[in-house]
Amino acid sequence: MSEICNSSVLQAEDAIRLPSCVNNLGEYLTSTSDNIREAGGNAVTAFAFSSLEQYIPYYLMQAARIVAGGSKSITMNGIESLDRTGSVLYRDLKGATSFENSFWDEDAAANSFEQSAVFLSLMEISLDDLSSHYRRFPKQFTDADYQSMFSFNGPRRRGDARRFNLLKSKMKTERGS
Repeated sequence: MSEICNSSVLQAEDAIRLPSCVNNLGEYLTSTSDNIREAGGNAVTAFAFSSLEQYIPYYLMQAARIVAGGSKSITMNGIESLDRTGSVLYRDLKGATSFENSFWDEDAAANSFEQSAVFLSLMEISLDDLSSHYRRFPKQFTDADYQSMFSFNGPRRRGDARRFNLLKSKMKTERGS
């Protein structure tokens, strides 16, 4: 998964493609699940795969944080690629953990992957829309995450870290009044 941040698909202008490591991970999860169940049974496999429905979306958010940090540029196709990566990994992980006595938690998976998708979507919206999102959901992500998103130079905006600080101060003042 660490290859996602370095993948050229994040800079693609012509098409939306998945990083090759995404398909490789899906195949690996499926074959590993089959191998562990064959060798150790469903209980061992369920334990080995427990919480992946939370770790994989967390990693996607980490990839977005790295990209938003400015080390690599990203196009709209690249953002869409990250979003599709989440969908593909959700499908593959669900397939790899769909066996009797699995610990797959549908609600936790849906919440984790949805949170990741929302975070990724912050990369593609304008600063005005980002400000509106922050006003509505100031606790959805950490201040550091919002700071990073406001600083991020994306396909549809130039970052402005001061705007986040001003908005945060203004909201604090409004609540105090």
